[in-house]
Amino acid sequence: MVRSVAPATMPGGDFRHAAELVEPELAPPHVGALPELPARGHHGTQLGRAVAQLRELHAEITSYGWRLVPRPGADHQRCTALLTSDVNTLADIRGAKEEAGGVLGPLHLGVLGPVSLAARLHLPNGEKALIDHGARRDLTDSLASGLVDHIQHVRRSVGPQSVSVVLQEPEYSAVRAGAVPTVSGYRTIRALGRDETRSMFRAVVDALRGSGVDEVIFDCGELVAAEHVEDFFSRRETTADGFAMPVHRADAADWERTAELVEAGASIWAGLLRPRTSRTSSKLPEVSQLAGRLTEPWQRLGMSASSLSSFTVVGHGTADRSALGEFSDSEFLRTWSRLRDTADALTDQMEA
Repeated sequence: MVRSVAPATMPGGDFRHAAELVEPELAPPHVGALPELPARGHHGTQLGRAVAQLRELHAEITSYGWRLVPRPGADHQRCTALLTSDVNTLADIRGAKEEAGGVLGPLHLGVLGPVSLAARLHLPNGEKALIDHGARRDLTDSLASGLVDHIQHVRRSVGPQSVSVVLQEPEYSAVRAGAVPTVSGYRTIRALGRDETRSMFRAVVDALRGSGVDEVIFDCGELVAAEHVEDFFSRRETTADGFAMPVHRADAADWERTAELVEAGASIWAGLLRPRTSRTSSKLPEVSQLAGRLTEPWQRLGMSASSLSSFTVVGHGTADRSALGEFSDSEFLRTWSRLRDTADALTDQMEA
């Protein structure tokens, strides 16, 4: 059976309205979301939500971005209030659905990972936290602890069948390559070594597993890097259960690597939508076209139809995650329905 995932970014500024758009369209095995609404401003973005998830660290908005501060102010409190309200509102909507005879399915949560968080948050002196070893360690520990509280709140309030977490690391490649600029923009911050990024990742994944999360997916906004494949196969380090894959970027070698991962038990969250540009059509592909983006290269490798169950259908990965937040309600619902129908069509092919 192939699942689809409700988009983690939605249009508008009313969380209740956004959740009520999606929940009636959800039934197991398809996976719901605690969506972000960037239209609410800085406090409602991916980074704003990450600030709310920190434990014993606080941040405020400045002219150059979010900065760590000694005590919580209005910005931090606004982020925390929004996240708490979002979880409680989703719980209310799902509770009403259950009372009406509906079935509550699984849920996925998008979480900004520790490496990208360090690249985006600033120290009190204005420089990025990424530049300071102690700050990186403190941020990682704070995020890991705070996520345990967040997962417990979600489980207690929303009551999902299962919880998947997508660790979103949009800055990961830049951090590893030493390409993140300093706050002045005149130079870049030294690249972090693989041992440290692995340690940061392990601390957060261990905390997530300890909180009872059923699945952890790593999404760096790009195709799976060799170092993460090595970790997955070695199993010497705590690793994710699978990886996000922007299908439109994959070539033959990438598909071969994906097949090796699937055969080793990895889950693949396949982003089937291409980001809109001035050179591409805004027309939504048909179900057969979207399904073909997955099945055609898979069949060329000689992989069995039954192995399609290792895939989960998503629209966009973390690199293009803001796209659906710019849609109208009707565009969003049409797109989400198309993704869900694509997952159902892939299930039919798998079972034929």
